[in-house]
Parts: sequence; structure tokens; C-alpha cells
Amino acid sequence: MSRALSNPTGDLVGFRSGARFLPPTEAGMEQKIVVHMRDGSIHKGVTHDFEPNQPEFHLLPAEGGGVPIRVKLEVMKAMFWVKDYLGNRDFVARRDFNPARPMEGRRAVLTFTDGETVWGSVTEDDASAPGFFFAPADDRDNNIKIFIIRTSLKELRWAP
Repeated sequence: MSRALSNPTGDLVGFRSGARFLPPTEAGMEQKIVVHMRDGSIHKGVTHDFEPNQPEFHLLPAEGGGVPIRVKLEVMKAMFWVKDYLGNRDFVARRDFNPARPMEGRRAVLTFTDGETVWGSVTEDDASAPGFFFAPADDRDNNIKIFIIRTSLKELRWAP
């Protein structure tokens, strides 16, 4: 995958200038997240300092609090903003796009280097950041938003 998702000004390729998705990084806002690392480990917690252009952020563990963990984006696969930490093991996300549900952004199917595939839309992409924001296609999904690290992808296919 060598194709840039955005032009030098940070606009999504194929979108009019100014088509932006506001990321959930407002100061002081608690963000319930699940971080998947490239080595397969998973960390659940909250963050107050994630910024897509910064090399790292802190994660306060969800269960029992404790000492914040420093997460480096260079070893991260993706960060998921979730409805709850439990999710549903039996849930199978739809593998298509619901024509009745309009989606902001550009529809895409992503395949990670570990083989996981997700369907949704690229909602914001800043070419200077190590990743981009993605919204799942299935609104029943436990994931609300995902920050995808570019180098953790095997393939990005744009969908009609």
C-alpha cells in the first residue's frame, strides 16, 4: 500500500477541501479505548492526551486504575474507541455497506498485516500523521471509531 490517502494539505484524496471528521481528542474529554499492539497484546483504558501527530500517548488502565502506560504509535496496530470494554465475542460485523446508511468519508475495506479485515470509511486523514481515522460500516459494532496505523495495514481497498 504505497498510495497516499491525502494530499499535502491534509484533505482526503477525492474529497472537496474542508471535508473533515472531528477526531475525539478534545482537551479533557475521557476517551474509552482499546489499544491493539502489533505484538498481539491488548490494553484497555482511557486517555486524555492522544493526538494523531504525536509519537506517543498515555493510557490509564481500565480495570483497577494503576500506573498510566506509555503507548508508542510506532508499535501500535490500531486504537479503538469503544461503547464498552466487554464487547460481544459472538458479534460478526457486516461485510458490506448498508445503502440505507449514509457514511461520512470514503468507503474502504482494510486488511491488517495480521489478516484482520474491517469495513467502513476513512473519515479523516492527515498525511503527516502515522495513521488515519476510520468509522466501522456496521453501526451495531462495539467500535465507534478507529485510529489505524498505516504501517499495520497489508491492503486498503477503496469501495464504491
